[in-house]
Amino acid sequence: MTSVLIDTSQNLATSLPKAKNFQKYHRLLIPADFKAVFDSPVKKVHTLHLLAFIGQGQGLSARLGLAITKKKLKKAVDRNRLKRLCRENFRHRQASWVAIDVVVIVKAGYPREFDIATEVTELFNKINKLYSDELSV
Repeated sequence: MTSVLIDTSQNLATSLPKAKNFQKYHRLLIPADFKAVFDSPVKKVHTLHLLAFIGQGQGLSARLGLAITKKKLKKAVDRNRLKRLCRENFRHRQASWVAIDVVVIVKAGYPREFDIATEVTELFNKINKLYSDELSV
């Protein structure tokens, strides 16, 4: 067992693992980036209510874009929860992915009682199987 010494003079935020962060460079920000993924996706990954467009990565790491519309999910609470779940799933998996751009959209609305968290996890598990750059044992 190895012990880890922590220098308390360092800021805690700087000592967090970089792979678990969701920085600005992990996001699709400009409309041209979204358009590039929508116009020429390499792959589309489906679940019952969600669709992820996978595009050729433009940067050094995977990037996430969210196009969650008011037309499909009327309540802001539902849209924000879905975005938060997508960001969290992406944040945990993106370090092992090759450089891809992922845009998530809602195919069909769902009732508030529906457990969308399991579907988001299923979607990102499918993407992880396709685009993980780690060798499977």
